[in-house]
Amino acid sequence: MRLPLLAALLLALPLPALAQDATIVATARSALSDLQTPSFREGREFCGVIGRLRDGSLAITRGSGGRVDSCTPRGYGAMSEVVATFHTHGSYAPEFDNEVPSLTDLLVVMAERVDGFVSTPGGRFWYVDGIRGEIRLICGPGCLPQDPRYVDDEEIPEYLDLNGLRARTRFMMR
Repeated sequence: MRLPLLAALLLALPLPALAQDATIVATARSALSDLQTPSFREGREFCGVIGRLRDGSLAITRGSGGRVDSCTPRGYGAMSEVVATFHTHGSYAPEFDNEVPSLTDLLVVMAERVDGFVSTPGGRFWYVDGIRGEIRLICGPGCLPQDPRYVDDEEIPEYLDLNGLRARTRFMMR
């Protein structure tokens, strides 16, 4: 795990939020770790939501199965506030740019003004900032379970803002 990146992520947050946000990051990491294997086996995304109940406690939905390139979380109606979403990026497929959160991933959390977390077939764990419009790698390949078919054959940036992700998307579509 890349502790300096996690520490930098947490230090960028206001002090009163540190313990709460560290708990949210750990909750997302645990949920995604559990969802990686079914995501690889079934070749589709799995997703969920972390939120608050009326009493202020954190709650998490069970992972919902989606499609090869999308997922809609379910079962969060009892939550009074959604604080983060999470989803896997399915199984390894060299024709997809699935080692980085997609432009759609970023735009959705920006529209919802929440945090997002994404795991990849290579076992990367990403933070998607819906307020600042950027993505940051929390930890790299193998940090989470890795698809046995995964091939680490490209340089992956550790940070991209909205414009950088747009440029990457245009480049990858050529």
